[in-house]
Amino acid sequence: MVTAFCISSKRGEVLFASLFEPSLTKDIFHPFLMELSSSPHGDPPPAFTKDGQDYVYVFRDDLYWVCVVGKGKLMEQCGHLMITESLCQLHRVCSILCGALTQHSIIANTTLITEVVQETMNGGFLQLQMADKLQSHIYSNVLAAKESSVSNAAPGLFGLEKSAPSTAAQQSAFAVDTGKRELYVDVVEKVWASVASGGTVIRAEVTGSILARCFLPGNPVLSLTLNTRLSTTPQEGFSTGTRMSEVEFGSGVDVGSGDGGQKLSVMILPGQEVTIARYTLAPDHPHLLPFTLTASSHNLTPSDAELRLKLASNTGMGTVAPQVTFHAVAPPTTAAIMSRTSGPREQSVHFSSDTKAITWTISQFPGSSYAQAFIRLVDSGGNATVESGELEFEVSRWVCSGVRVEHVKLSPPTSNLNKWVRYLTTSDSVSVRLT
Repeated sequence: MVTAFCISSKRGEVLFASLFEPSLTKDIFHPFLMELSSSPHGDPPPAFTKDGQDYVYVFRDDLYWVCVVGKGKLMEQCGHLMITESLCQLHRVCSILCGALTQHSIIANTTLITEVVQETMNGGFLQLQMADKLQSHIYSNVLAAKESSVSNAAPGLFGLEKSAPSTAAQQSAFAVDTGKRELYVDVVEKVWASVASGGTVIRAEVTGSILARCFLPGNPVLSLTLNTRLSTTPQEGFSTGTRMSEVEFGSGVDVGSGDGGQKLSVMILPGQEVTIARYTLAPDHPHLLPFTLTASSHNLTPSDAELRLKLASNTGMGTVAPQVTFHAVAPPTTAAIMSRTSGPREQSVHFSSDTKAITWTISQFPGSSYAQAFIRLVDSGGNATVESGELEFEVSRWVCSGVRVEHVKLSPPTSNLNKWVRYLTTSDSVSVRLT
């Protein structure tokens, strides 16, 4: 019934593919990707036919989960809704086993996802899809990616001296320590941006999630109060609130009536991560990125040029970036580099003579500070310049949208409860022009 399955990024990159007929190749997904890029009104319909192939997909975690559907009597009777529900269940299983699903975690856990797909789409025929039933048949272990779940962060990342619980692949939901009294609420955002020279944001997209996990006996009800409304409806009059273009609440989340998504409540299960809400900032929302990078080039000698980089943090006091990395490519004639830095102590500049790649890394970058790197490009030519680069970062205690959790309550009340509210912003793809 299902002839092929893939997971694709928003930019049309196939991150994972599984083919259930020997004669097929990955080219079978090209019509879907073409329709994705050429659709004039955003995403195409959830089920459509193109070039003689039937496609059904769902959009979850900024990823497209796509099935190519074959002809058959069952499909004619049930329609595409059965495939849609199966894709939703597959996403749910993968998120439980792998934690936060990003492009990097999908690639890192290809073997594990292959096992899940083989169990749930056996030869193209849909099977039972429940994480607790499948776990005994899965032999791979989850691999941490550079954008892994916030609950896998290193100790001290959020100002805590102990790390949060691991993913479900490492700790079963049925093996909860009833002596624990801990609740974690996480606001996690990912940034995609294109930045012009001088720090002007040309285009940016910020997607966020509000996640919760508790380690308590029973099934308490978690109530949250936010500092802003999670709503796509424009607010009347002057407002400094966060403007959303997309908002999706998790299964079982009760949205308070009349407050536009500012008060939320949901029943949570011991040890399991619950998605309370997912959102995307509106395109016209003023995007404040956590860092501003400026650059200039100077002629030192007829053969050597100097690249000066300055990275300023916009996240304010009390925040910290565990690691910020800038990647750029030097002119092709560059033989070597000489560098010096100022600002935070833990900085390094590396150069690869094979790929001509320059990597500037800053560890433990505090908010409201700046760092500088002066890089001499040997034999690059006196007028040589570096045109652009990629900025990668992870910032704790700060999010671009300004969404904050103001009040957390559990019903029934629990004594000796440790409540952690954490904020994390990571880069998905941030391209910076230098000239």
